[in-house]
Amino acid sequence: MSYLWGAIPTAYLIALYLKGIDLRDYGSGNVGASNVFQHLSHRTGLVVGIFDSLLKGTMPIAIARILNLELAVEISIGVAAITGHCWSPYIRFTGGRGIATSIGVLVGLYLWKELIVEAILMGLIGRAIMKQTAFWTFLSILVLTPLTLLFDQPIEITYCAVVISAILLLKRATANWEAPSGDIPVHRVLIYRLLFDRDVSPNKEWTTRQPRQN
Repeated sequence: MSYLWGAIPTAYLIALYLKGIDLRDYGSGNVGASNVFQHLSHRTGLVVGIFDSLLKGTMPIAIARILNLELAVEISIGVAAITGHCWSPYIRFTGGRGIATSIGVLVGLYLWKELIVEAILMGLIGRAIMKQTAFWTFLSILVLTPLTLLFDQPIEITYCAVVISAILLLKRATANWEAPSGDIPVHRVLIYRLLFDRDVSPNKEWTTRQPRQN
């Protein structure tokens, strides 16, 4: 149930309803809040981000806690929601990058110290100072597991961090099943995707792309 709930393509549905577009054909192709920010509005992107974070990621875990389920079950529920958001069966297993839903899962698991560090990396340094959120999000993914060890979290939480990081990196590498452009070597595209969440170097336009010609 958590997988199917997390798989609801909020950004796709909002973009289709408000603007009549398939968000996968615009910008990064990401079916998430960041692409909504770019191609609809900041306010709409904020609403999508809150839904994907708190309702998709946090709420299922909160329900599990109310039902007195074990920590391992809470973790499994959170991982399922992230997986659903990244690979939604409703839109042919495409989806978002899973960042907002992952943040919601961390909130649901009360990982406040980890969240503060992640917010500093992605929000303060990445967005406010460096103006390069994609790379700093990559670093945030990498440090999640070490942070759980640093803050002496239960071993289940560390395993959870490993799985979440693997999901997010796999999603970056595969994007939305787009084949790499023949103009750039495949290994370079893979590096760009992991580091910058795009198929080209960061000094080229990507997030403002219009529908690609098939």
